[in-house]
Amino acid sequence: MDSRQQFEHRADTRIITLSEVTKEFAEPENLRLQLSPNVRKKPFDIGSFAYVIRGKNGSVFDDRGTPVVIESFVESRRELIVRLLEFFVGQRDMTVLTRLKTVEYFIDWLNMHGYREVFANAGQAQQAYRDYTAHLNYQIAHKVWKPLTARNSQVFISKLMELLYPEDSYHILAGAVTITSRSGSEAASAAHVDAYRDVCLAIAQQCSAFVLNNQPYPLVVTVSDYEVVVFPSNKGGVGPFKQSLPLYNAAERRIATLEEFRAVAEKMGRKRPVKSVVERALLKAKATLDAANEDERYRYRLHLAGLAAKAYASLFVMITGATPAEFQQFSYADALEVEKSPIKKELSAVKFRAGGKATLYNIGRDSGLPLLKEYLKLREWILNGLSHERLFFSMPASGELASTTHEFSDIKISGALSSFFASISGTFLDPKVPKLSPRKMRKYKSLGMHTAGVSPSMVAATLNHSVAVNLSTYSEATPEQKEAELGQFWKAIHHAAQVVRERSQRPAAGEIATGAGHCDGFNHPLPVRDFGNAPIEPNCRSQYGCLYCEHYTCHSDEEDLHKVVSLQYVINAVRKAAPDAAHAEALYKELSIRIEFILEALGERSDMVKQLVETVKVKVFEYGELTPFWENRLSRYEKMGVVF
Repeated sequence: MDSRQQFEHRADTRIITLSEVTKEFAEPENLRLQLSPNVRKKPFDIGSFAYVIRGKNGSVFDDRGTPVVIESFVESRRELIVRLLEFFVGQRDMTVLTRLKTVEYFIDWLNMHGYREVFANAGQAQQAYRDYTAHLNYQIAHKVWKPLTARNSQVFISKLMELLYPEDSYHILAGAVTITSRSGSEAASAAHVDAYRDVCLAIAQQCSAFVLNNQPYPLVVTVSDYEVVVFPSNKGGVGPFKQSLPLYNAAERRIATLEEFRAVAEKMGRKRPVKSVVERALLKAKATLDAANEDERYRYRLHLAGLAAKAYASLFVMITGATPAEFQQFSYADALEVEKSPIKKELSAVKFRAGGKATLYNIGRDSGLPLLKEYLKLREWILNGLSHERLFFSMPASGELASTTHEFSDIKISGALSSFFASISGTFLDPKVPKLSPRKMRKYKSLGMHTAGVSPSMVAATLNHSVAVNLSTYSEATPEQKEAELGQFWKAIHHAAQVVRERSQRPAAGEIATGAGHCDGFNHPLPVRDFGNAPIEPNCRSQYGCLYCEHYTCHSDEEDLHKVVSLQYVINAVRKAAPDAAHAEALYKELSIRIEFILEALGERSDMVKQLVETVKVKVFEYGELTPFWENRLSRYEKMGVVF
């Protein structure tokens, strides 16, 4: 029989809350976990994890639980459900939901790949964990998942294995390599941040003024050097990134005529529309325009108010640098204090990841306070006599706004900003500008403070995390900074290589031999021009700084090539084995690159020199034949324990 015909809803399920998870349950396969309505309205069917064949409800409003094939019940999976419930004690509802979804994805994957008794013994658990890790790596390789997402999933599944097999978990987890990922996202481009901020500011202030002052449609939003004309319609925004619909004449700020409609439709490649159909569409658009201008709380005006509120939220995320979990805690009472007090300028929240630590985020009295005052007026207009304890909240769906029973729920800021970006990209915002997540905004704020010379401790305190976290995750340069710094670096490298190549063609009188080549100004070290701060200061008592000195010369003969390649061998050995790896990498990486450019520049002189360079490299790197100077230096490092 087809399994799809056997799906059924269990009639004897029991709904529990997080406060009841410590109780004993004889049949955990029948449990459904009810979380806070703000997190999830329907109970989560955790009991369905005990079934190999799980289905889906046809409607999102169906709250009878997950349909299953009763015959696919696996008794050994009961332990999984019990251990999960115990693990959720004391955790936030949103955290529990996130972890339940992670486990649900894992369970579905297990069921799909035939792991029926995976929880029966440690051997099968290890095989499943290894195969699931391979699946995650496949998702990463095909760009379905980001490395960070895959790593988070693997981390919690490894925690699940520890819960189920506390004694054997080490051996189970050793069966697969841990997925690594970069800390945080790449830094946002300054140009993209500027463009996004300008659009948010324009939408926030101009759409807000439009609804508060009951201005007539069409609305014209001015952003920097362009305009977006907005008509009362789901697709009524017209600007430089979006072609006007045939219904509207955006240039003249009115409904189009029949002839204009046909001309635009023909330009868009549509069939010639029937006259009566066009006339009805134009009459309907005119009626909507009139209705929107007569009713100050018309649904499209309410939609614009919601768009403005999200724009203000985006601006405050950029100003405060708060995480989504903390941002959505900002209270209306706090905001009123900030507005009225001549001293207070911080919004407060609790950082759950830091064990409930109280945090404060400064909005700034010059930039943030005026925006806060503007937003509070818009907020009052949106609520229209109702109240909400949070500063920002989620508006009902547009169809519910006109009803008297609609609710303003707690905002989920990440989702709100994602939907806001989708609404403005290609209309108000150049579609080439990528989505800026709250993390990228935090990183940009951190970089701006670092660039301004603010101390790392102050930057970390402002963003309410440790200095170590700030430096590891929030200090990556912007693309513009990287381009400028790398441009200067490569320019200096090319300059040095060119100087060495020119000098190698004309040996000068008075040169003396050094461990790295030759010098035409010994005891008078002079840093290379245009390089900026060299990682190693030129010093005639040390041969490492020779390549950053104006007096350095490397001849294109075997003697000097042997010296410089031996130097490269020694510094690479130090880089690999130094106890302070970060320091050694920062100090010697550029020097190694510099040597490689010098060797390439010399090799360009002739095929003979190029072949000589390759011969010397084989002599040094394959056979380990260094010059006496660098052989002694290497031996000394080995005795000191720097190189092994």
